[in-house]
Amino acid sequence: ALRGAPRLQRLSLVLRSTRAGDEGVMGLAALGEAPHLHTLSLYLGANAVGYAGARALSGLKVAASLRSLTLDFSVNQLGDAGAQTLAALKDAPGLCTLDLDLRSNGVSAAGAKALSMLKDAVALHTLTLDLSANDL
Repeated sequence: ALRGAPRLQRLSLVLRSTRAGDEGVMGLAALGEAPHLHTLSLYLGANAVGYAGARALSGLKVAASLRSLTLDFSVNQLGDAGAQTLAALKDAPGLCTLDLDLRSNGVSAAGAKALSMLKDAVALHTLTLDLSANDL
């Protein structure tokens, strides 16, 4: 429904502890099709989201108008595979600001290393990455 909002420029959506799971989060990836959406904040903490949900939202890297992205995945089940797929956001051509909250997700040094690739992002100039309460 929201992707059909042709004038939508900013969206903040709080879905903490709603049991959305991977399936619920996968539907949010369609927000990348909103033609003028430049600021997106998704608060998805404590929803049993794993690799599939992270993979779906890493697809936001192709959202041409997106400049600022906040993804709060705190207290989920992304693991290293989820962290690795989110590192693909480095390829987003216009993304200037990225805030990733991956607290308590079972991320180890391997996932953190993959996320370090965000330093090579094309347009990114502001990065906030929270990896506290993980297996580092």
